[in-house]
Amino acid sequence: MSLNDLFIIEEWLPGDGFATARIRIHAAHRILQGHFPGRPVVPGACLVQLVEELAALMAGAPVRLVGAGPVKFIAMIEPGRDPVFLLTLRDAGRSGADWQLAAEAVQAGAVCFKFRGTFRAGSGYAD
Repeated sequence: MSLNDLFIIEEWLPGDGFATARIRIHAAHRILQGHFPGRPVVPGACLVQLVEELAALMAGAPVRLVGAGPVKFIAMIEPGRDPVFLLTLRDAGRSGADWQLAAEAVQAGAVCFKFRGTFRAGSGYAD
């Protein structure tokens, strides 16, 4: 993963129109040292980036996020509580070149993060 190894995919289970990843957080990563000192949590922007990277893995080609909403941060993902969480992505339909995806992260049996976004093939804004 990018994000300088903040996340490690321990297991990738693709299916027909969905995929589930078991993600391990590198609890000593420097991003977590500042977010927040004494009680590290995974920054929301890092979760959105992770969804984009997993969407590319699911698509088998580079994709870029072109729109998001709704994005819900229901509970903090805390590596000190449990360094592993599940992230499930579901195909939510296509419209021309755009691909809709829904994602949900679960840590210790509780939903922490929900995301719905639109992706487009390609890795740059000129694509």
